[in-house]
Amino acid sequence: MEDQRVYKMNAKEKTLFVLIQLFFIATIVPSNNLLAGVITGSMMLGFLLFNSFREKGALLKGRSYIIWMFLFFVWIFFSVLISKDIDRGFGELDPRLPFLYFPLTIGLIKLNTEFKERILLGFALIVTAFCIVSLTRGIYYYSKTGNSDSIYSDGLVFYADRTAIYIAVLVNFSIYIISKIIFFKNHKYKGLFVLLLIFLLLMNFLLASRNMLFVLSAFIIGFLIHYIIKRKQYMVGLTLLVSIGLLSFGAIKLFPKTLNRFMDFNYISYEFTHEGSESNYSKPTTADQWNGANFRLAAWKCGWELFKEHPITGVHIGDKKEKLIEKYNEKNFQFVIKNYKNVHNNYLDILFGTGIIGLLLFFIGWLVLPLRICFIYKDYLSAIIIITYAIATITEVYFDRSFGGMLFGFFIPFLLVDKKG
Repeated sequence: MEDQRVYKMNAKEKTLFVLIQLFFIATIVPSNNLLAGVITGSMMLGFLLFNSFREKGALLKGRSYIIWMFLFFVWIFFSVLISKDIDRGFGELDPRLPFLYFPLTIGLIKLNTEFKERILLGFALIVTAFCIVSLTRGIYYYSKTGNSDSIYSDGLVFYADRTAIYIAVLVNFSIYIISKIIFFKNHKYKGLFVLLLIFLLLMNFLLASRNMLFVLSAFIIGFLIHYIIKRKQYMVGLTLLVSIGLLSFGAIKLFPKTLNRFMDFNYISYEFTHEGSESNYSKPTTADQWNGANFRLAAWKCGWELFKEHPITGVHIGDKKEKLIEKYNEKNFQFVIKNYKNVHNNYLDILFGTGIIGLLLFFIGWLVLPLRICFIYKDYLSAIIIITYAIATITEVYFDRSFGGMLFGFFIPFLLVDKKG
């Protein structure tokens, strides 16, 4: 266990710390777009002025992943230029701009590890505060209406104008960050962090994101195995196992609707021409409905067929929505057309939109090389966050939303900011 060290920030770091925390707040909490833009621009200016351009050049030589990140954006821009609908292409470029300006700003500074971890803790506390407000609002509406939907899934974060999957990803990150403090740091507020961790585990359950619940469960099991066997903390591990089991049992009993999210897996068959209603966690799931599982399987098939028709460069960014609708019409897949559904898989979206070249550039620059560096430096917290991102994007198209592009574009360069490369 690491000893707590008091890290004192200098004036430049204090300014950057405040700007980054304001960026987190502006990104997570609904805010004025102009204000959010000013905060983001000020933060990037802070990154540009943080060190000299000579130091930035030296860092660039050691951080080869920055080049690959930049090449991924260049390929996206090229895809826009060769699109038939170039105006829509530039519209699609907007939420993907963070893949250009974050690697070239935050990716070219070096921060102290203790300073980086302090920033991450600030992020976790902001997410926790946001969740407390969200749950309080949900409970208030439940007390007024008797409708428990306000404390589940999208209803829980309705006022935030975000779907539950995006907030669940942030909650997972916060759980990892706070867990590291509890188990690997000597912190004077450890008792408070334990309470925050329990609350965030409950929020993860209530948000009912199947993907993030699976990911969190896998990491908890892996951590318990490590703690019990590798560190020989048998009693601590057993206590944790029992505590998590009791917490899970209690959550299921108190909030049973979350389990409805998993009933979709009982009905994975589909017919494109079927026009049934969409399942909802608050109602029983039946075989005649479209649900999160069978809809995705059907949409993925359409996306895969588009890729096979245009394997090298894809259908191009500006034309991908139109081409996907054409494929849906070809299948007479009226359910997704009427409900404006995308392909719900970030990798597949990159693949049929920009081809195998785009997907390879993305994998190398944004996943493979960053993970390699994390494991070289034994920065397992950053590795887990990146892996969580990688898994989260299997079931959603993150890069069509400014929120998804902003967080993805910021976090991965930031997680490597204390390493030379």
